[in-house]
Amino acid sequence: MKTPTKQIILSCCLFIITASTYAQIAKSKYVIRDPRVDKLVEKQIEYNKPIYKERKTVQSGFRIIVISTSNRDDATKAKGILMRSFPDQKSYMLFQSPNFKVQFGNFRTYNEAEEMKSVMESIFPRGLLIVPAKVEVIVGREE
Repeated sequence: MKTPTKQIILSCCLFIITASTYAQIAKSKYVIRDPRVDKLVEKQIEYNKPIYKERKTVQSGFRIIVISTSNRDDATKAKGILMRSFPDQKSYMLFQSPNFKVQFGNFRTYNEAEEMKSVMESIFPRGLLIVPAKVEVIVGREE
């Protein structure tokens, strides 16, 4: 008597699961899209085109090491001088234990870095070193 009862309960459960699955499939909905949404998407694409054209990427290039010191205040002063003297270029302060290093610029070629190094020698007369690095480059900018 226990076996037929279990079969009936199992059959009922399977029937309910099958019916609910079929009900979910049968109740599909259709979405009617408003044409104004398409116009908004087109406007957003046009708005983002200039931003996309001048996006930043990372590639191999060169930077100039201005100072490498264990004194953080000296490194901060050097970075401040760079920011005031060359506001259009980026400077980076890195900590590589036990030294603080200030790197300057995002140069694609060694020659660009060499030209800037000769300009900077009046401010920092000694210790400038050009090193290979991963640099930020703005794609799409005409130079």
